[in-house]
Amino acid sequence: MISGATRGTGLGGALSRHLLKAENDATVIPPRGLGSPALADQIREIVAQSAGGRTDRPIYHVFCSPDPAIADNAAVRARFWALFEAEMDMAGQPFCGVVHRKDGRLHEHRVYGLVRPSGGVVSLSWDYARREKCARIVEHEFGMAAVPSKHARTIAKRLQADGRHDVADWLVASGTTTSERPVARLTPRERLIGERTGIDLDAVRRATLAAWREAVDGPAFVMALRTRGLDLRQGRVGPVIVDGSGTTHLATRVIGAASRRFEGERIPAATVKVFLADLDLQGANDGSRDPAKAGGAGAVAPRDPGRPGAPGDGRVGVRRSGRDPGGPDGSRCGSDGGRTGVALARLQSASGARGAMIRRRLGGLDMSLGRHRAAVERASRATERLDAMAAAKRERAWALWGVTDIWGIPLQ
Repeated sequence: MISGATRGTGLGGALSRHLLKAENDATVIPPRGLGSPALADQIREIVAQSAGGRTDRPIYHVFCSPDPAIADNAAVRARFWALFEAEMDMAGQPFCGVVHRKDGRLHEHRVYGLVRPSGGVVSLSWDYARREKCARIVEHEFGMAAVPSKHARTIAKRLQADGRHDVADWLVASGTTTSERPVARLTPRERLIGERTGIDLDAVRRATLAAWREAVDGPAFVMALRTRGLDLRQGRVGPVIVDGSGTTHLATRVIGAASRRFEGERIPAATVKVFLADLDLQGANDGSRDPAKAGGAGAVAPRDPGRPGAPGDGRVGVRRSGRDPGGPDGSRCGSDGGRTGVALARLQSASGARGAMIRRRLGGLDMSLGRHRAAVERASRATERLDAMAAAKRERAWALWGVTDIWGIPLQ
């Protein structure tokens, strides 16, 4: 049995579109704790129910795919979900989902809400190993062979602690606790990105590794990448490989995975960092891939459901009392408090005099210095976006005057 999971916001509609793709021959399953008939609306309903929780990623997308040799596929799936909900303490949590028939194989996707009625959030600590434990129990109970897992030894110990000695002994006898740990070619996130962009990550890895072996120094590496349709930019945590779709991949991870997959020995991240240390790289959002150019500076977000007559796509934008605007729970848009949007919001919240001083300083940078030109352009766009955000905030405040959420809290 194979399982996988990803966590997200559920705001953009991409998940429902993926689950309902025609090529997957999807059948929507009855939801739990939800009243909307359509899958996309059910996901939005889960997000709305999660507005009081302390998380900006309330959606947990899980799938299970039983071995096609099992005749009673439905029974296998039902047993897995029962074990999964007991393991993750998610009994009673709202969910929706679909069953896919693809290449003659039935598998089921479920979208769970992680926020409890109390406002607490379901713990997903070690969720991969915990899902694998559920899968091993199902395999044992239905007479299937144990699927190799890098967590096999940990799972066997946990099964012993839980009193499932029969499953633990079966797992040890299968040899998976002593075999070499398997390494997945793609993570679930990488697989979804590849489906969305149409670019094979292995092709990016091969081209990057070829450029690495060809180059004698950092600049030569950049040129070798560009001849292969790739580029090297500066990302948030280090240099990133930019593929033809504009998607970024951390350079140390791409080179390390490529060398291990195609040569059998991983190139350490420290080696890559030293090799690229002296490069002066553009930021990943500079130039043609700058999202500010694509969206246009100062444009008011059309998805804001608080705007009168806005089309809306289910995006939830609320603000809890005493909290800055952010995700559906009013949080700071994830663990990275240094994101551009958060930084702009902090600048915007400055006093009038301080805000005017900031704008004056941003607009007064010396344009004659060529090496600062890109920074000046970004600063100018940031100033325009500050003004646009202030105007949108005023418009939103008027639109939500006197409106409350389902708990009676004003949507300010």
